[in-house]
This record gives sequence, C-alpha cells and structure tokens, in this order.
Amino acid sequence: MGRRALTLSLLIVPAAGLGALGLMIVAAAPARPGAAGFGAPAHFAARQLVSLGCGTALGAVVARLGTRRLFAAAPAIFLAALAIALAVFAPGLGVRAAGARRWIHLGPLSGGPAPLLIGAVALLVAAARDAGPRRLAVTGALCAVLALAIEPDFSAAAIALAVAFAALAGGGVPGRRLLPAAGVLLIALGFGATRFGYVESRIRGFRAPQSDRRGKGFEVLALAHANAAGAAHGAGLGHGVGRRRLSSPASDYAFAVVGEELGRGGALAVVAAWLALGAGVVLTARSPAGRRDPAARAAAVGMGMALAAPAALHIAVCRGFLPIIGVTMPLLSYDPALTVATGAELGLLAAIALGVGELA
Repeated sequence: MGRRALTLSLLIVPAAGLGALGLMIVAAAPARPGAAGFGAPAHFAARQLVSLGCGTALGAVVARLGTRRLFAAAPAIFLAALAIALAVFAPGLGVRAAGARRWIHLGPLSGGPAPLLIGAVALLVAAARDAGPRRLAVTGALCAVLALAIEPDFSAAAIALAVAFAALAGGGVPGRRLLPAAGVLLIALGFGATRFGYVESRIRGFRAPQSDRRGKGFEVLALAHANAAGAAHGAGLGHGVGRRRLSSPASDYAFAVVGEELGRGGALAVVAAWLALGAGVVLTARSPAGRRDPAARAAAVGMGMALAAPAALHIAVCRGFLPIIGVTMPLLSYDPALTVATGAELGLLAAIALGVGELA
C-alpha cells in the first residue's frame, strides 16, 4: 500500500466506522415515548443519516476543489461562518437554552453553528502566508473566540483558540511565541467562565456530586454508574441504563453509552479509531504537499486539532476526568452541524494528502 493510500485509509476508514456506530447509537434508542434525550428515535436517526450524507458530499466537494481554491476563498468562508455564528443573537433565529444562545432554528433546520466557525478559523489562519495577512487572520480568529465566549460557549471558544494556535504552529510560527499567549488566553477564558453561575454549579456538582444529587451532580453520578456498569461485553446496544438517565445520551454522553452498552472493547475501538485518525493527520501534514507548502501543513494541523480537541474533551467528560461541559464527539455524537463540519475538514485533509490544487 502506497503512502497516499495509507493516509486516505487512516482518514476515511475510522471516520466511517465512527459515523456508523454513532448512527446505531441514535437508532437504538428505546421505543417508548419520553426516553431521555430522544423523544422520537426514528426522527433523530433520520436526521443523523442526512447529516452524515451531507458531510460526505461536502467532504467530496472540498477534496475536489483543492487547497488553492479553498485558501483563496478562506476570508469569505470565515466571514460567512462568523455571520452564521452571530445569528444566534438574532430574534426569531437564536434559541436560548441553559442560560446561553448557542443554537439556530430556521424552519426544519436547527443546530449549533460553532463547529462551522471553528473549521473556518483553521482555514483562515492557515491560508495567511505573509505577516500582514497573518495578523488579520489572527485578529479574525480572536473575534471568533470572542463571539463564542459571548454566547457563552466557553468550550467551543477554547477549541477555536486551540485550533488557531495549532494552525500557526503548523505554519512555522515558533512555539516560544505561541505558548505564552495561548496560556494567557486560556486562563482568561477559564476565569471568564467561572463568572457564570451555571458553570460554577457544574464545577460544584463535579467536585461533590453526592451532595448535589438533584442538581448538576446527578449526571456526574449517572456517568460514574455507566462507566462502572461497562463490563467486558457490555449491556448490549440499546439496553444500557445510562441512556435512560442521562439528559443527552447520544450527543454529550455518546462515549459513555458506548462503554456501558458495548463494553471495554467498544470504548477501546472508539479510542483506536481516533488514534488512527491522528496518525492520518500526521501523515497528511508530512505529505509532499505539506512539506512543500507551509499553508497546507498549517491547514492539516489546524483541521486535525478541530477534530481531535472535541473528541478528547468528550472522552474526558464521559470518563469523569472533567466537569460536564457539553462537548460532542465528531461523528459518534448526534450533532448535525458538527457532522457536516467534520466532513468538510476530512475533505480538506484528503485534498492535502492527494496534493489536489497544490500551489506550484
């Protein structure tokens, strides 16, 4: 198997497996009405299937367009994604829930625009080759982080920040210049998050869930129960207790559901899929196109971070290592906007691996 074929296999095969497993998790919801987080399983399974199809189609289009065209269109793509993200504040479009405006509802379409903006940040920063455009790109990235923080969606803001710095590092900016600034900004985001009551209550529930069983500690205890119940072979798909107790089992807690219902083997398979995807990203960044073009390498690293950061945070939350922050896992979780954005990110990685539209 050649290097390109291996790289594409490491990008596509694990992604397809995660998508198929996520669809099964949604479709295996209990049939009885009122199941926590589902309501009508067939409806959400159909939406998940449509989003997987749209993500696949968009990824194919992006891969065919190639890096040259996408880098040229990066500012327009970013401005469009920023406008969509800011639309959450528009009356009649934005949906307020759990103390934040993170979702848009427009007729039959609904979802959170943050994943689209995060991918656009990676593209914008990567496409800036010279000092002047790079400063403008960094300014745009900080505006995106600020927009997400104002919603407030601090986990998405932190991921966008990490993606921007990863793209800068991939493009050759020295780490000694990036790490101090990244650390200061992350500390500022963390401090800002603690000023909100719902964040403080989540931290309190995480630290002492036994004393907050009727509040934020409930789901912390439910996650612990699901992790403890994940025996070697699991409870069986659709038969876990966690999906009946957790508020959003197929989205925010999909990995916990996999661990309880499919056992350690299922959880390890998900981790292995992400390790394979990570290897594919590394090979993409080191491909001939990545070695010749710093912008292509920056895009590969930035898109890799956009995929890996939410997956790592999702696993950490589901395993009880972090407070509940509402992060979904790309492809595995029910999150139509994230699924479509992931398809585009994988398409750009494939374009870089294949050298499509490579600059001379």
